[in-house]
Amino acid sequence: MTGSPWIRRPRVLPEARLRLFCVPPAGAGPSFYARWLAELAPAVEVCLVHLPGRESRYGEPPVDDLDVIAARVAEAARPLLDRPYALFGHSMGALVAYEVAHRLPREPERLFVAGATAPHRPGTEPEIAHLPDAEFLARVRHGYDGIPDSVWANQELLRLLLPMLRADFAACERYRWPARTPLGCDIHACSGTGDHYVSQPELSGWGDLTTGRCTVDLIGHGHFNLVSDRAAVLRLVREHLGLVAALEGTRND
Repeated sequence: MTGSPWIRRPRVLPEARLRLFCVPPAGAGPSFYARWLAELAPAVEVCLVHLPGRESRYGEPPVDDLDVIAARVAEAARPLLDRPYALFGHSMGALVAYEVAHRLPREPERLFVAGATAPHRPGTEPEIAHLPDAEFLARVRHGYDGIPDSVWANQELLRLLLPMLRADFAACERYRWPARTPLGCDIHACSGTGDHYVSQPELSGWGDLTTGRCTVDLIGHGHFNLVSDRAAVLRLVREHLGLVAALEGTRND
């Protein structure tokens, strides 16, 4: 097991064919992908990227530099590259996953990016990380559907989450694409219909960043289709990893 706090391996699978490193969106922790562990086993070992300032790392200061985040995640992933691997990132996590792919000694089998505009395309969203607390939180809630009703109603919890949320948005807003050489792996981009954060043409821009294949899929609805339409997203992941038969065969045993 990795000794780094940046990657959790809740379910170690020595016989897994592939490791899938999952990077959560802004404001989320590794539990965002918790239900994927069993649903992709045993062919895939899901490794959860765990950023400071959330869940069991709540006491650590959050990092507001996406390049630093990517460098630390890549460092933690290096000891786990003894078998094929893929990366999956949602929203902010997609940018982190893309940068991690460029920092590892060999490329992933696949790069999955969900709910994110390709990083070389000019951003169209207004910057909000600098706004006063109340206005910032309102923008996150209404502009990104990023704060559930249960959390919004709990002012104490909102206050605890605020530094991490602000750091995540600052990291995304400060990030600048460094004109990298295209990857060679396939990139699979997806989002939900009606996701006002990223359009289908913006998703298609990921094709510019690889010499491999790029697929674009609209699955379910909204920016957080990974939650509301998890089964459909996982089905897409299995298909692109070529593991459908293996996984279905295991379930039928």
